[in-house]
Amino acid sequence: MTDDKVVLECPQCHWIFEVKNPDILLSTASVSKPQESHMDGKVLEVVHICRNPKCKKKFSIYGLPSE
Repeated sequence: MTDDKVVLECPQCHWIFEVKNPDILLSTASVSKPQESHMDGKVLEVVHICRNPKCKKKFSIYGLPSE
């Protein structure tokens, strides 16, 4: 069974919040974009906006497509 929510932490303000589970393998998710030469160009980017009312910064989560 997979969870339909994922807990994230904003890299700017460290606010913790839940979002809908993106269609990526979360065991390989990262806020740093991997070098494309290491991933064969199969990296997905999911953009999130911090839910902290004082922050609201955009950040990306990178991962592999789920199969």
